Amino acid sequence: MTIGEILKEGIKILTSAGIKTPKTDTEIIISYVLGINRFEIYIRNNEEIKEEDRIKIINLINERSKNIPLEYLTGYKYFWGIKFEVKNGVLIPRFDTESLIEVAKLICRNPEYILDIGTGTGIIGITLKKIFPNSYIIMTDISDTAIEVCKKNVLKILGKTDGIEIIKSDVFEDIWESIGWGKFDLIISNPPYISKKDYENLPEDVKKEPFEALYGGINGLDFYIKIANRAKEFLKTNGKIILEVGDKEQAIKVKKIFYLKGFRNFLTFKDINNNTRGIVIMNY
Repeated sequence: MTIGEILKEGIKILTSAGIKTPKTDTEIIISYVLGINRFEIYIRNNEEIKEEDRIKIINLINERSKNIPLEYLTGYKYFWGIKFEVKNGVLIPRFDTESLIEVAKLICRNPEYILDIGTGTGIIGITLKKIFPNSYIIMTDISDTAIEVCKKNVLKILGKTDGIEIIKSDVFEDIWESIGWGKFDLIISNPPYISKKDYENLPEDVKKEPFEALYGGINGLDFYIKIANRAKEFLKTNGKIILEVGDKEQAIKVKKIFYLKGFRNFLTFKDINNNTRGIVIMNY
């Protein structure tokens, strides 16, 4: 079988399964197995492939046809131009979250201490460590799988753990006990924020991701309330909180939650698609 033939076969299988992007997904799987870029697929269209590679490609395509996320099949996702390891049981990074990094770059100047709550694969904390190499960054998650993947990504991407602490924690739980000191210049998080109603309407492949990393309670606000309840204890005067949100309406609700806890200075920001993607809460 040639590369061109298996491309056509993969597209046919995924189209029949109702996958929304059958051509792109097939290209990515072929590129992953053969170790070539997607452009080469068409240059080498008539090239015969090894039987073992054909079997690997078809097996992955069949898995994708069952709505298994592509990133779980290939084991990686790019974020901020960096290749992060991803595995089943950990939230898959989204490009929308890069807007949080952009905002942090704009509003923070050499932050001494940063707390990344719900770090998952470590995309936020690791990327900020590359941007602010002198910062001490605490990365937390409640998931053992996420902690494992995050540690691997730290070593693979940064090459060392200097200036980084990875802690199993539910929001602020055990932070002081683990690190023995006080407050942060920046608290940043992409918390679970999907409501019960919205979760029911998610695409099937998204539902393959860990429920606890997506579901934010009946109204999608549970984790914002948790963060707001103790934020003042952990945030320096003039410190900032950057939180991802689902949309403009949710940003308004999050602002109200923090307002009730004594915060008075806010701004919202949008992602590359011009959708409201986050809120900054300033402790002035």
